[in-house]
Order: sequence, then structure tokens, then C-alpha cells
Amino acid sequence: MLDLSQFFIPHIVEELRSQVAELTGILFVICKNLKSDMEKKFFGQHIASKIVVSALAGNLHRSRNNKKPLVMCFQGSSGTGKNYLSDLIASHMFKSEKLKKSQYHVIQGQTEFLLQTKINDYKENLHSTVKSAIKSCDTNLFVFDEVHYMPMGILNILTPILENNDVSIDSRNSIFIFITNTGYTSIIEKYFDLWVNGFSRENMTVEDFDTILLKSAFNEDGGLQKSSIIDSHVIDFFVPFLPLEKVHVEQCIEAELKNLEKHLDSELKSEILRIVAFGPEPEKLFATSGCKRIKQWVAAKLYSD
Repeated sequence: MLDLSQFFIPHIVEELRSQVAELTGILFVICKNLKSDMEKKFFGQHIASKIVVSALAGNLHRSRNNKKPLVMCFQGSSGTGKNYLSDLIASHMFKSEKLKKSQYHVIQGQTEFLLQTKINDYKENLHSTVKSAIKSCDTNLFVFDEVHYMPMGILNILTPILENNDVSIDSRNSIFIFITNTGYTSIIEKYFDLWVNGFSRENMTVEDFDTILLKSAFNEDGGLQKSSIIDSHVIDFFVPFLPLEKVHVEQCIEAELKNLEKHLDSELKSEILRIVAFGPEPEKLFATSGCKRIKQWVAAKLYSD
């Protein structure tokens, strides 16, 4: 009997190569566009920018060979861009609103786990939600917001999924991001320690903060406290979000005006800056709420009588 496989194998191999090349090109564009957007709209976070772009690029390029999903923990004070960056990632991963709606999942720590008496129900519902989403589509972005408000231990039920040890699903192509304020005081203390020793902000690296962030997440109140997720080392990157300085708040003001296609004179911009509280004493180097309320203040100045 004539063996036809020799005629078809080269064709199949060539087709696979073509598909891989096309996918690589798409992934390159996604990461390139995300990086470009971050440079224009995401300020003061050179460490987070570098980690996230590199982590996503590496994860996407080796997606067929991943052993587990990509897991990141965004840590820092309010208004430093943790949620903004998560949403920016989602916008570049899912180009249509339909895809974003079905594959971008945000779990709110402050509102979804209110009653301690229902902790077991919350665990089961959380596990079922994540598992069902992955069964429906293996590429998802899960964002757990305000983890510091979650009850201790509630996230442990996700450990097998994050390790990709749940044989009923393949979680390798999904991405998990935990957002928390835990560690922000340690970030500020470490920043000042480096600063007084001659390090500029731009010379600070993830290595300066990684250990203190891990310890903070594990020891401070919240969903990651004493968590098996940390004990099992499934979090790939603890990402520090540095406190924002005056120059970054100014950049946020300019970005919002550009987004609205509006203009404010220098005096009105200065009035906004005078509203922003800076601390801690005596240096008053950092905006205590980052850029969190800049949109509202810009709008107020634009449309005031």
C-alpha cells in the first residue's frame, strides 16, 4: 500500500510554521502597542512597566509550553495606577468589547465577600466562577481587586488552578492579577532608604522591593495573608507601584486634558496641584492619593463658572 504521509507532512509542517509566524507577529503587535500606550498614559512606574511588558511577552510567546498561568501581584498605595494598568492590559488582550466582557473578569474584594459567616459559600462560588470561565475559554484575564479587603484564606481554593494541577481544566493560557494596598508603607520606607543613599527613582529596581512585597502580602491583613498561594510560590511577579511625585501628577493632568481635547492655563493647573495633598512629613515628596482624583478635579476646573 502506498504511504502518502511523506507527501502531506511537509505541507502540514509548513502550515504550522505559517500559523506560528502569524501568531508571533500578532503577539509582537499586542506587546508593542501596550508598551506604547503605557509610555503615553502610565506615569512614574518604570519598574512595573518593565516587568509587565516583559512578563506578558514571555508568557504569550511560550504559551504552548507554559507549565502554569502567569500570576502577578500589583502592590502599592492608592492612585498609583494598579487598576489602570490592569484595564489597559485587558484592552490590548481583547480588542472587542464582546471578548472583553466574556474573558475579562474582575472580582471585587470590598463588596463580594462581606459576611464572615458565608466564607465557605464564597470560596465555592469563587472556585466555580474561575473554573467555568476557563472551561468556556482557556484565555482569560482574572483581576482580584482590593485583595486587602478579602477574608484571610479565601483565595487558597484557587491554588490548584494557579499551579495548573486541576486535571479538569487547562489554566495555562489565563492570566491572574492580584491588586492590593499591602506593602505600600514598606515601599515608601524602602524608597526613602534608597533615596537618602543617593539612588534616583529611575535607578531603583524590582530587586530592591521584591522580598519586602512578598513578606507584606503574606503577613498583612487580607486575602493573601498566610496564603498557600504565596507558600506554593505560584505568584511569578510581585510588582511594586511607587508613590507618585509632583511631576507625575502634572503628567496625569496633561494626559487628562489631552484625552478631553481641552486646555487649562498654568494658573488653573497650579490650583489643581495645590489641592493635592503631599506627604509624608517633612519631605512631602509623594501625592498621598496619587492621581486618583485628577479626572474629577480637571473636570471641575474646566466647567466651573
